Amino acid sequence: MTTAGGVRGTSAHRGVVSFRGVPYAAPPVGVRRFAAPAPVEPWQGVREARDPSPIAPQDPRSGYGWTHDAGEDHLTVDVHVPAEFPRDLPVLVWIHGGGWVSGSGSAPGYHPAAWVRRGFVVVAMNYRLGFEGFGAVPGAPHNRGLLDQIAALRWVAENVRAFGGDPDRVTIAGQSAGASSVAALMCAPAARGLFSRAIAASITAETYSIAQAERVAERVARAARVPHSRAGFAGLPPIRLLAASDAVAQDLAADPDAGPRGAVPLLYHPVVDGDVVDGPFMEGPHAGGDPGVELLVQTVADEWTLFSRSGFAPVAKNVEEVRAFAVAVGLPPAAVEEYRALLPGADPGALGDALLSDALFAEPSRRFARAHAARGGRTHLARFTWRSPFLGGRFGATHGLDVPFAFGNPQAMEPFLHAVPVLPLARRVPGVSQHLRGLFPTPASAALSQRLVQAWTGFAADGDPGWPQISAAGVPVQVWGSRDRLERTPDARERIWADVVFRPFDGARVPAPR
Repeated sequence: MTTAGGVRGTSAHRGVVSFRGVPYAAPPVGVRRFAAPAPVEPWQGVREARDPSPIAPQDPRSGYGWTHDAGEDHLTVDVHVPAEFPRDLPVLVWIHGGGWVSGSGSAPGYHPAAWVRRGFVVVAMNYRLGFEGFGAVPGAPHNRGLLDQIAALRWVAENVRAFGGDPDRVTIAGQSAGASSVAALMCAPAARGLFSRAIAASITAETYSIAQAERVAERVARAARVPHSRAGFAGLPPIRLLAASDAVAQDLAADPDAGPRGAVPLLYHPVVDGDVVDGPFMEGPHAGGDPGVELLVQTVADEWTLFSRSGFAPVAKNVEEVRAFAVAVGLPPAAVEEYRALLPGADPGALGDALLSDALFAEPSRRFARAHAARGGRTHLARFTWRSPFLGGRFGATHGLDVPFAFGNPQAMEPFLHAVPVLPLARRVPGVSQHLRGLFPTPASAALSQRLVQAWTGFAADGDPGWPQISAAGVPVQVWGSRDRLERTPDARERIWADVVFRPFDGARVPAPR
């Protein structure tokens, strides 16, 4: 029984009972479309909660199944519990990634049976994406997608005990945009006290100034041929708003004066509004978030290859293009020589991949972890280095590859495939998604998956993933691979980024060195 009414879940399957599509907020339609999430309206009787809810509007090519006639009641959670319904279990809340524009908490590869069997109640949320969640709408709040996440966490606090969970033992976890959501929630006063531990896999750095968010919204309005007003946007069906956003993203990616957008063609990011988001999560007085929350941060070795080697983002063809990437993300051109020294023999494409891996994920993740530890927070660091054999090793240990391993599903690679919004490779190579299924059911990969599951759930249960925390004695990093190791030597790449400040992006202006 939830605070809004009763729900009926699925029959037990492999020890797990699931309650799917349970609303935590009212459908964001009509006057609520661009508003903060509104409370759920109670229902009479028992609501069936057996089928996944409609997912948030997103490009139909993303692979998650959204269509223009999908339902609108997508501010929902899926709750997975042990079939025997024990009480007072720790709770793990999953926040999906997808570049702020795609994804679903109900994706098959995210099924958390391995976590549930270890004695957890697992909650996976959907939230508003793209323009619906992060576009600047005159008269509407910014960061509606993050407001949705906070509403979902409040729902957990008020309702999870009915599913056997302990509201005082909540861990939030996410990857990519989901990891940045974790960082944002750790910094947001409105989320304080709603969770006590956090797992962030591949935190992204980017935020927008209000002015930049408004400039993007104005371009979207022009592309959609509607007034730049709340009424103008409200009159657009989601499919037209998605098409206009796509057109603007393509224009910015081709614009030599678009700054990072030329190398990183993603259109929407959290907005520094002074309310939900006070600034970049790894810089300033709030950096690192609430020190009372225990934190585990994980990255992968080759973050950017999923974007560049899939055709989503450009691959550097010469050193001059690598230097242009460096300038776009705030480094001096001379930094490329430091990367060449660290990666002898690497071609320009590999140099660009390494630089952008650090710019977009590795350095923001390291810096957030260090900031959290500096504030007195208990902090653990890890890096995933197992290299995928897919397409002859084209991607390596790429962005999102660690997720199915951490979920205990190394054979279910949907999160890997869909980690890039509208992954071009999936459209160019017939049957890619089918070929990914069952690719890694080897004893070694299964054993690695078991080790990751044990580490993540061990941390969520009692704060101990199995290796030391960051301390005055050093920054130990658990390195996952065919053979795990504990690395205590500082990463040589960190010194390259020491003078770079991650500021809110504000048009074509490039962040200046400190």
